[in-house]
Amino acid sequence: MASPYFSPRFVASRRRSTSTAVAAGAAFFLSPVFFAVPPAAAAAPGAPVPDEWLTVAERSGFRATASYEETIDFLHRLDEASEAIRLETFGTSAQGRPLPLVVLSAEGAFTPEAAARLAREEGKPVVLVQNAVHAGEIDGKDASLMLLRDVALGRRPELAAAATLLVVPIYNVDGHERVSPWNRPNQDGPEEGMGFRTTTSGLDLNRDHLKAVSPEARGVLALFDRWRPHLHVDDHVTDGSDHGWVLTWSWAEPPQVHPAIGAWLAEHMPRVLAVTEAKGHPAGPYVDLEDRSDPSQGFSSRIAEPRFATGYYPLRHRPSILVEMHSYKPYRERVLANRDFLAELVVEAGRGGRTLIDAVAAAQAATVAAGRPDAPPSTAVLSWVDAPEPDRLVVPFHEWRLEPSVALGVPVLVYGDELRPTEVDWYHRPAPEKTVARPRGYLVEPGWPAIEERLAAHGLRVERLVRPVDAAVETIHVPAPAFADTSYQGLVRVAAEVERRPARMRVPAGTLWVPADQPAFDVAIHLFEPDAPDSLFAWGLLSTVTERKEYIEARVLEPLVRELLASAPGLAAEWAAALEDEAFAADPQARWEWWYRRTPYWDATVGRLPVVRVLERPPGLVTRPR
Repeated sequence: MASPYFSPRFVASRRRSTSTAVAAGAAFFLSPVFFAVPPAAAAAPGAPVPDEWLTVAERSGFRATASYEETIDFLHRLDEASEAIRLETFGTSAQGRPLPLVVLSAEGAFTPEAAARLAREEGKPVVLVQNAVHAGEIDGKDASLMLLRDVALGRRPELAAAATLLVVPIYNVDGHERVSPWNRPNQDGPEEGMGFRTTTSGLDLNRDHLKAVSPEARGVLALFDRWRPHLHVDDHVTDGSDHGWVLTWSWAEPPQVHPAIGAWLAEHMPRVLAVTEAKGHPAGPYVDLEDRSDPSQGFSSRIAEPRFATGYYPLRHRPSILVEMHSYKPYRERVLANRDFLAELVVEAGRGGRTLIDAVAAAQAATVAAGRPDAPPSTAVLSWVDAPEPDRLVVPFHEWRLEPSVALGVPVLVYGDELRPTEVDWYHRPAPEKTVARPRGYLVEPGWPAIEERLAAHGLRVERLVRPVDAAVETIHVPAPAFADTSYQGLVRVAAEVERRPARMRVPAGTLWVPADQPAFDVAIHLFEPDAPDSLFAWGLLSTVTERKEYIEARVLEPLVRELLASAPGLAAEWAAALEDEAFAADPQARWEWWYRRTPYWDATVGRLPVVRVLERPPGLVTRPR
């Protein structure tokens, strides 16, 4: 039942045109790390779109968005109308809906092999646009439908000529069908309703790119491995601050990505942004306020952990563009800005296609080279923070003030209608926070489906030992895990100090070998190193290693303790020192475990991961494909 205090018009009443932001001066909105590029000439608008080819959003005056069935029907019509468009699927959702994929190719390159040949021979890149990972943030879907329709009607031949374009119109298809005008309280339209943020089971698909729990995530990873796109776009809608930009953006910069990828972005993205602004769509970097009560303290556009799409694809050595439309702008403005940005981005990707393809190849080759047995030692970054030196940027914030809140009982930030352009600190360059020595590979104990399934999902090359081998390794231990108080994404996350201990071990036949000389090896590092923010351990998917499976009765332990005290003077001194801790001395359970760990009956695998690091490939290692 609808709330009697709000109506769909409540959000609509907050509509604010971006024309005042344009008047404030588009020069404010470009990153100082880029140089202004003269916009390309605008394409002729052409004749009006025939009524039968209008999208649901257009027909409704952008009050509504198409349902899943309406979207699929529209795409089927485009497929039938154009030889350059093919509708396919790339998996099935948890509720059984096919996950749609549209392939756009002027040459009819509708297979990964054909697209790869075009990239190799003609420098034509593959671009993947991923929409509706949060199904209420639906701007990218409607923008993409308009672009695909225009291609089918011959209105935008430059898009099909520029790249092989892969469009996921709806990623979270199940959440897309949970429609309500109340799903996005901070978003201005579509007024008749939009989908829900998560899947039916409550999974946020933009937190699932590395752990890959959902069938949708495994589907999109398989899509990536089949098509190997050179550029990825992740379409969202954001709130959290009020400003004059209708479109905000971000992407990983060096050293979070290879310098060649950083150079491509620095050369080509200014033109995309300049053309977008020239078409009347103010754009600026993604705004994550440093202080949620004071915009003057600056903001960050940092690319976060690999659970997010734009944090994951840099591990696969791809530029990944985060698009965050501004939720407080009217839906029509957001969709049209998204459409024009995507169109120019695809054209620019084609314009710089050969250098984009070469940049991706260079980044992949660098990872392969770093993992070869004869490569010099190097490090891998597990987590990133903002570099301490920000840029200064004028942001067209709306005027703001703090007002008392009846609901919260504390002052809250409130925005007005007038623009107040303010120069603030902008953090966007990454700096390494935590690093680890890059191994030559990992050995994985067989019998761990949670590990083997992820290795397969991420397309990592995995081999299996044919016979036992003696190896110098580093074992990985988490002696004091700290479990979160509540679940997150249905899992209980775990933090721990990590101990990596040199050891020699006899590795049995059947053990999995994940070699470092492969392009996706950075994914393996983030899966296996427990202090990486999205590791399998950190997500609680390996928590059984922290559990004690056996026990020893006190009546069995007591004679062992007396024997050890009598025969090991050093141990007796260690025990006496432990008893100086009064809390420990008064805790029978802690005393019991202290002694149990020092008997031969203690399970040495408790707190040790079933993965070991190999810093030098052992001689005699013989493997076969898994």
